[in-house]
Parts: sequence; structure tokens; C-alpha cells
Amino acid sequence: MIRYIKNRTINPDKPVKVYWNLHRNCYSVQQNGLVVCHADKVELKNVTFKVSEAGRQRVLKERKKNVHAFVTGYLDEQFADRYHDIKIVYNPYEYDSFRLWNNEDIPVLSSSAVLLRKRGGKGEILACREDMLTRC
Repeated sequence: MIRYIKNRTINPDKPVKVYWNLHRNCYSVQQNGLVVCHADKVELKNVTFKVSEAGRQRVLKERKKNVHAFVTGYLDEQFADRYHDIKIVYNPYEYDSFRLWNNEDIPVLSSSAVLLRKRGGKGEILACREDMLTRC
């Protein structure tokens, strides 16, 4: 379910930045610097994973989480054509980048498509298997 804010809309020709919102227990979607909507599921293509090192250092210093890691890409209308089963994780206390869940030694910088979904009350990121096999 997508909940738009103040009648804002997403321009599909421009990228969005998505992060897990700890206070709302869902994903927040930004475009042009504004939060456009909140969602339990977001499907993106042409994805990059970004971590602000300054924001991460602030988390480590203060021991308090802040928004500093994003999944950036374009909304994906052809999502059903892809199979996503590779879990991606990020923990600022352990890593400086997003990582493969089953092999945390491997950083993940990009993917052709990802599914960000709420599962068990937490955020989960799944990428295309084909992307990860060519990377490893």
C-alpha cells in the first residue's frame, strides 16, 4: 500500500531515494529532496545502493540511528517479469555499505532491479539472482 503525502506524486522519469523509516515502520520514498510517499512495498529498477559515510560516522559516535543509507532507482512497472531472491542487508554498526545477507564479505553497489518490502514488521531488500551471480 502506498500512502502519498500532501497530494504529491512521483515522476517516473526521475529517480527516487528509498529508506526504511524506523518511526513509521515502512519505507519512505523521496524525490527531488521531498518525501513523496510511504509504502510497505517498493519495486525499483536501475538501482544503486548509497551510504553516506558522514551519516554512518554520526550513528557510530552517537549510537543513535539516522537516515544516511538509501536505495536509489526508478519505479519499476515491469517488476513481475523478474525473480528476486537474493537478500541485501545494511547495518551501520557492522558495515560501510550494503552487503549480501548470506555472504557479508561481498558489498553490493548496484542491481538491475530490487524489491523493498515489509516482512515481519521489518524492512527487507531482495535483488535479482542474475545480478548477484555475475558479480560474485
